[in-house]
Amino acid sequence: MADEQQQPRSLREYGRLDANGVLSSIVRPNVAATHSEPRPHFIQFISQDSYAGLANENPVDHLSRFLEKCDTMNLTNVSSDAIRLRLFPFSLRDDAKEWLNDNGANKYTTWDSLTKAFLLKFFSQKKTSKLQNNISTFRQNEDESLHDAWKRFKRLQRQCPHYGLPDWLLIQTFYNGMTQEFL
Repeated sequence: MADEQQQPRSLREYGRLDANGVLSSIVRPNVAATHSEPRPHFIQFISQDSYAGLANENPVDHLSRFLEKCDTMNLTNVSSDAIRLRLFPFSLRDDAKEWLNDNGANKYTTWDSLTKAFLLKFFSQKKTSKLQNNISTFRQNEDESLHDAWKRFKRLQRQCPHYGLPDWLLIQTFYNGMTQEFL
């Protein structure tokens, strides 16, 4: 058993911040690759479409776009989880970035745990209820083509993927929302 003797520190040294005191809420996974750091232009690519946590933003859409971008990056011997965990902080700004920083050190060790926490924070029950209501009370707009109504209905479903209605009931809801002209 090798005990490391710590040198006595002055009171001033206890108040000094070093790099070990700056901790992330995301545990950076170890990777076996020699060149595993994302290139600066890719970080900029991720940051261009950042999420701020505003009420009019959809966190599901943000995750979808983020994953789409991450899937274009492939590093030998680096898992997709490792890439996602390393790049995700660059996809956030403002309140969303503060949320991530406020979560405490080394809280998220997997992509799954991070996305669950992210959605729990930014996809509130109020937002879920509103989207569920928009789906269940869907109505075709005046002068809206069948094709455009269907696209809008599908977009509503993508915004709330955890809605949970079976396909037959979704189709019935869409059908019931059509104007007489299309029936």
